[in-house]
Amino acid sequence: MAEIRTLVRRLAAENPTWGAPRIHGEIQKLGLAVSERTVSRYMPRRPVGPEARQRWQTFLSNHREVIAAIDFLTVPTATLRILFVFFVVHHARRG
Repeated sequence: MAEIRTLVRRLAAENPTWGAPRIHGEIQKLGLAVSERTVSRYMPRRPVGPEARQRWQTFLSNHREVIAAIDFLTVPTATLRILFVFFVVHHARRG
């Protein structure tokens, strides 16, 4: 198992854009039997850099007027009836 751990870490270091599914596929091509979950556990944690955080913040601010959250749920009442709730939250710009 130490060999697979070393291989996963080496592949992740040499290919920083690859995620666990891609590395798992490459390891399977080598004929090694390992699950994708194991590969993801052995991958080193990559810190989220400030530039990635900035891209996400920029995306949210640019699309804030068209983003909505939607949910559908059921609520049992005290009288054993069921209420169906459709829930939409839209974030509109103020001012």
